[in-house]
Amino acid sequence: MRCDLSQPRALVLPPPYTAHWLARGDAFVQAGALAPEQGAGTLVWHMGQTLDAAGRLDFAVVLEPETPLADARGAFILGMLALGDAIAAHCPPERAVGFGYPSELLLDAGRLGGARLAVAPQTDEDAVPDWMVFGVELIADRDHLSAPGSEPGSVSLKEEDFEDPAAIIESFAAYLMLNFDRLAHGGMAPLAARFASRLSKAGTVTDAGDFNGAEGIQPLRDALAKSAWRGAAGPAL
Repeated sequence: MRCDLSQPRALVLPPPYTAHWLARGDAFVQAGALAPEQGAGTLVWHMGQTLDAAGRLDFAVVLEPETPLADARGAFILGMLALGDAIAAHCPPERAVGFGYPSELLLDAGRLGGARLAVAPQTDEDAVPDWMVFGVELIADRDHLSAPGSEPGSVSLKEEDFEDPAAIIESFAAYLMLNFDRLAHGGMAPLAARFASRLSKAGTVTDAGDFNGAEGIQPLRDALAKSAWRGAAGPAL
């Protein structure tokens, strides 16, 4: 994993994406700051590490929904599916890629990271958001750990032999476009069912992204507010 904060290489992205490398700071926050001016397709990314924390690969993309927030929030499911497919495309075929509802990314049941969603401030449930941001945080390496195996609950891109982390972002961007096309032509139900099939707990997912499992219905809105997979500094190890 890189020890400097220089851009590793330029991303190759199709329209309408515009890549913004962030040397320092929070890609998720920066994407939200750029959203009002730069609009849909703005993609901010960062890869780096510090001496006392896990290396990270972070990226965030701006979306501009055309439906009220109560429905538009379901785009988070499309983003998670795109993230899962991007990871699956670049890891060995025997690895199992799954999700902890709604926002945790699992590789062979180990936490690799997760995603968050931001919405333009003061957007009511029945109003169309000016913008939303889907943000991803992945554990790129755990080189700071003094003892191998001391954090068995998580994994990293480096340990799982992802040789080109930037390629994950490029694949994610392509899969996200594909999922929006699938949504336009086939509706949300098939996408929600596919997401449910990759969850660590058995259940179904509604078109709005709510989870219906053994403990009842868990609204996507409430689940996103918890982000149990991360701490104050990023993905939990």
